[in-house]
Amino acid sequence: MNKAITTGVLGSILGVEATLVGIVWSMLYYDYARIYDFTVTFQNLPTIYPDLLVHPCIPASLNVHLGDLRASFVWFTLILAVVLILNLILTGVGLHGLGKIKRKALGAISFVVGVAGAISAIILLLLGVVTGDNTLTFTSLIAPSLITQHPIQFIILAGGVPQINTSLLWLGLIIVGITIIVFGAVFINLREGLDNPRLSLATGILATVAGIILLTGVLLPWLAFIVLSITFIIATLVFFQSREMA
Repeated sequence: MNKAITTGVLGSILGVEATLVGIVWSMLYYDYARIYDFTVTFQNLPTIYPDLLVHPCIPASLNVHLGDLRASFVWFTLILAVVLILNLILTGVGLHGLGKIKRKALGAISFVVGVAGAISAIILLLLGVVTGDNTLTFTSLIAPSLITQHPIQFIILAGGVPQINTSLLWLGLIIVGITIIVFGAVFINLREGLDNPRLSLATGILATVAGIILLTGVLLPWLAFIVLSITFIIATLVFFQSREMA
């Protein structure tokens, strides 16, 4: 029994779990982005409707709610990061094992790409949720006028609207996408000689499609994770059926 290929089975199973976390992560991102846009727009309205500042509790509560959403998003990003790094590295190990069967260097290349891609992507995703600069709005700029009558609201509003670094999140997803595309190419290239080449071909095609979708960054990550869930289910079968071949 090839231990590397068996590791690929585990990596693919973790991949299915990672995609489920990824779908929830995507929904949290959309929820955060929606509330963020509304909060920024609402806090800039006093330039048109000054009476809105009579009740600063409303914009302050939006900031608190958005901060709570970002905290949840940070935790889900951390969970996604842990599962993804294990998934990509272990899948890379499995492909390395398949490469040994065919005596091709592609397996080793996929392992290197998996490790490098996993580490790079995880760092970028984590930085993306913790390094965003708060957005200053009209309300936050005039918050000092609230310091005597509404000191708590002043503290909340003066810091601006909590924000995440979307550019880093986008770049992290792109790197995951490139890694998945490489995995897909290796599955396709190594299909001949396996017990079920059609499954390996299907895995490679689906992985390529999912990777291309991930290249769009934060636009359609949920769709990419759905396709990836199917991909890793099939990949689990490919690895499992190939365990005794080496």
